Amino acid sequence: MNKDMIVKLLLLQVIIADQRLQYAIMETSDMYEKAFADGVIAACEFFEEALEHIME
Repeated sequence: MNKDMIVKLLLLQVIIADQRLQYAIMETSDMYEKAFADGVIAACEFFEEALEHIME
């Protein structure tokens, strides 16, 4: 894997981790907003795991 691709994957990993954190700290009493945030967190965790496998 070339250096440019590794840099792009690391940058993507940082962006995904930041989004996961932002949605994890979001507080809401609306069940639809909470369900959306939970879905985003799950998607971020999936992408983080996939990126780890790609970079191995």
